Amino acid sequence: MSEDRAPDIEVRSTVRARRLHFEEVPDVRVDLTGDQGDASMSGSERENLPDRVQPHVTYTDVRIDHAILSWLEQPEE
Repeated sequence: MSEDRAPDIEVRSTVRARRLHFEEVPDVRVDLTGDQGDASMSGSERENLPDRVQPHVTYTDVRIDHAILSWLEQPEE
């Protein structure tokens, strides 16, 4: 991964909900895999939703912005 160049692949998404209710705390995991030498990073910003949600709580006006960035290594000749 190199901060001195733009990512080769960039995927961004936004999810919005008027109401979001959890009966139990979900088990969430993000796995990023790639060929040896490739680098990826992922992150999200949340609005009106904590990093760890609580069971039996309804959250309102929720927004989640998520980004996945990847830098690819040039193949050796």
